[in-house]
Amino acid sequence: MSMFSGPGRTRALLRMVLAIAFFVVAQSVAAQAARGFRAGEGDSLLRNLFLLFLEAVGFGAMGLLFDRQRQPLRAMGLLRQPDAEAGALRQFAMGAALGWGLVAALVLPLAITGGLYVHLWLTPHAFLLCCVQLATLAVAALANEMVFRGYPFQRLMEAAGPFSATLLACVVFGWLRSETPDAGTAGIWVSVAAALLLTLAYLRTRALWLPWGLHFAWLASLSVLFGLPLAGNTDSSTLIQTNAYGPHWLTGGDYGPEGGWLAFWVLMAGVLVLLRMTRQIAWRMQQPVLHPAGIAVEIGQHPPMAAPAAAEKEAAAPSLVQIAPVAAPPEASAGQRPR
Repeated sequence: MSMFSGPGRTRALLRMVLAIAFFVVAQSVAAQAARGFRAGEGDSLLRNLFLLFLEAVGFGAMGLLFDRQRQPLRAMGLLRQPDAEAGALRQFAMGAALGWGLVAALVLPLAITGGLYVHLWLTPHAFLLCCVQLATLAVAALANEMVFRGYPFQRLMEAAGPFSATLLACVVFGWLRSETPDAGTAGIWVSVAAALLLTLAYLRTRALWLPWGLHFAWLASLSVLFGLPLAGNTDSSTLIQTNAYGPHWLTGGDYGPEGGWLAFWVLMAGVLVLLRMTRQIAWRMQQPVLHPAGIAVEIGQHPPMAAPAAAEKEAAAPSLVQIAPVAAPPEASAGQRPR
């Protein structure tokens, strides 16, 4: 038996470490492959497509070899679950609706206070770049979910349990955000809240569709629809570019709304909304799978039933009753006279 395959928490943890190491290498390979095409403005899209392909192949192979999964992509939560309460498209739409609603709740106070200054770029080239950026955000969100909610996270959950795995995922998200310039304390806690929300979205559905839709809608709504910075980056704001003015806890400064405390509380409110909107799905996923059991019995063919008319006729026919003959009286014994 290999040191990676087989049951046990230690082996599950080793598989998680191997998956993370593979992801680090895959990032480098995907960047190198995209650089070779020299796609220019589509370089980021190609890099994320290569990364997504490598993740699907690598994580799928690990699930097939080490976890003995017959359908590793379905086990990872990518394919439609046969016993799911809602289909993949519906779960993605639910996540997208929640993500858009949270961004709207985040931007609405900025619009009310009058601190938004919008610039429009309505050229054909800007529309083309907008489509490229939407595709890039969609692929990047799915590639991110395959790492933080896919095979590596599932092996961590197998080794440490759902609660500890969720806590560690939040800590890792916050630590990664701390490496970003100008994130600040609020930006770190916003990343922790986002990790909690996305992880719960996976745990409630055991699929990647809802967290993928939520993640993509958050990124696309914030950058493409409202034109605000994503972690200080404005590359996705091709049609609309917005400058927000106001207190730092509200706008996040140059980092964008993700660097303000308002985003943290909006995401925490989103956790409550998520728990409510996934009640039916979570209840269905928590039910035990029933397998047929018992003793196998071979049931033979029954004789054909009589026709109704023939049965009624047979029931109506009178039945004959045989009456036993009366026994002859015994002869009188000698010396007795009849009276």
